[in-house]
Amino acid sequence: MRHKSAAIIFFVLGSIFLYKDMIHMHHEMHGTSLLGIGEMTWMWFTMAFVHLFIRDCNCKTCKDN
Repeated sequence: MRHKSAAIIFFVLGSIFLYKDMIHMHHEMHGTSLLGIGEMTWMWFTMAFVHLFIRDCNCKTCKDN
């Protein structure tokens, strides 16, 4: 799977979890959150960021993918 495809999938998952966080924001939240956003949402958005901006290798073959 290419990095951009994985990043899009992770961004979609992050958006789903963000939506769920926004629905439950008015209810009492149990568990960990940072700035009102749950840890799973942060994880998916971080994974999308990593797959978009950090490459495993800088060889010519990897840059073409």
